[in-house]
Amino acid sequence: MKERGYDAYIIPHGDCHDSEYIAEADERIKFISNFSGSNGIGLVTKDVALMWTDGRYFIQIEKELYPGWQMKKMRVEESLTDYVLSNLPKGIKIGMDYSLFSQESANRIKTKLRGYEFEDDKNNIIDDIWGTLKPKYKTNKVLILEEKYTGKSVLDKYMDLNKLLTQNDLLFKNEDYRLLIGHLDNIAWLLNLRGSDIPYNPVFFSYALFCRKSGKFCTQLFVNKEKFDSPEIKKHCEDNQIILFDYDQIIPELEKSEEKLLTFFDQENTNHRIYQTVMSIKEGEPLQLPQDLIEKLKGVKNPVEIEGYKSANIKDSVALVRFFAWMEDELVTKNRTDLNEYQIGLKNKEMREDQEDYMGESFAPICGCGGNAAIIHYEQNENLHSDMNKNLIILCDTGAQYKDGTTDITRTVHYGQPTKKEKEMYTRVLLGNLSYERIIFKKGRSSYQLDAIPRSYLFMAGEDYNHGTSHGVGHFLNVHEGHDEPLEPGNIITNEPGYYEKDHFGIRIENEVLVVEKDKEKQLLGFENLTFVPYERNLIDMDLISNDFKKYIDDFHKKCWEKLNPLLKNDPKALDYLKRKTAPL
Repeated sequence: MKERGYDAYIIPHGDCHDSEYIAEADERIKFISNFSGSNGIGLVTKDVALMWTDGRYFIQIEKELYPGWQMKKMRVEESLTDYVLSNLPKGIKIGMDYSLFSQESANRIKTKLRGYEFEDDKNNIIDDIWGTLKPKYKTNKVLILEEKYTGKSVLDKYMDLNKLLTQNDLLFKNEDYRLLIGHLDNIAWLLNLRGSDIPYNPVFFSYALFCRKSGKFCTQLFVNKEKFDSPEIKKHCEDNQIILFDYDQIIPELEKSEEKLLTFFDQENTNHRIYQTVMSIKEGEPLQLPQDLIEKLKGVKNPVEIEGYKSANIKDSVALVRFFAWMEDELVTKNRTDLNEYQIGLKNKEMREDQEDYMGESFAPICGCGGNAAIIHYEQNENLHSDMNKNLIILCDTGAQYKDGTTDITRTVHYGQPTKKEKEMYTRVLLGNLSYERIIFKKGRSSYQLDAIPRSYLFMAGEDYNHGTSHGVGHFLNVHEGHDEPLEPGNIITNEPGYYEKDHFGIRIENEVLVVEKDKEKQLLGFENLTFVPYERNLIDMDLISNDFKKYIDDFHKKCWEKLNPLLKNDPKALDYLKRKTAPL
């Protein structure tokens, strides 16, 4: 820092595409601080090293940070910008790699910190420190996702995107335009392609310019061309007017502006360095879009995609019932005490691998026993894990990527004698989950406006949870996907209330739900639960549940039996487990 003249340096968790989950080569925060969570931002000065993260990671970050680093809690303690204003004199120079910040986040920081000097750290200082030990980016070939899975061709999606763009009167001033696309899942979705550049996320590093010139559409795609070097992929590109450029040519190509060619972009889709390039275009006037148009399109799933999610959830439910039956047998029948969290994570994956169109896990499995279950995004591995104990709560949050859909399911189980407190809190979380699932709401509502309902049973006990109740889910894409608010029929989101008692136990119950129309005339919407893994009857406090909820749970368990029973005929242990867990309350 001293050599570069920086008095302070800001380190984001991210890559050039504002990805939540990132490639190993972009894990700069993990390298420099040892914090492995998916949300963090660090500040280093000559005197201190501080790391901010959100409530999902408050317990985890305390365990991981290298000595010398201090933890800061987002939305609880002062923000990074407030810390700078309170502790660092104006006029000092702050270094930031602009390519790792969205325009929106960079603008927010710079606006709040007027009076400080900022410099784009183009030769990333952490990469220099990392040196030859820095991992390499992958060069695996991309995968063409067939229309039988996507429901729409690339050319269909071109037409849909153009229609959405031209609904704005500003676009009629000129027929020719180009739309800058920076989010990797947006590019993969638009082009019906998938990759493997980021663990668990089937995307590939790229930028795209979707263009309309003289009434014809094409996509200029900036990638590592090695990934496209096969006859099938080349034909896919030719058929869909995909023109390949080298990945690092995006800025030079943007600078080759053409008169009367409008450039559209949105701040969330564009990193700060590229934003500055776009805004320097002399020909035409770059126009910022008010929303991410592709996110809007891909967030409303078409009928083929919806059927795919239903199929993926049934496959996953089969795998999870087999998994929980296996774990019960190991811990209870065999009375094993040498089984650990890492081993059950591997077994969880194994149970999914024989399902049709399985393509891998959708995120690192979260399998926590006892106090580890209270770490919201606990990530066990071969070096960090605890032994399983049938007398403690076990939380398993896992998911899979299938060609026809992505899953994210959590169940909390107990194979021994749970405490009164454990049963009470599980029941309150379950009631919150079921209440959310049963909401009927007016069209125009967002998931945020409904968020207090699943929390209400915890509120009654003076408790809450430190994460959102819902997130969108990609279609064989990122497990965390934005969905354009307000909610619309065709959105797929999660329903995942929880409760976490540090060092003791944690509870979460998560299903994927589809937003459906309930009453067209009254414009009422609701949810359809797509996940069919039984709830843990051993943790339900019957005194806290009304007869109405008991019937609702019994009806759900009846559906679980009907849907999964035929698929478990060849697994007697799993079938017996399913039969016991779905018996009437």
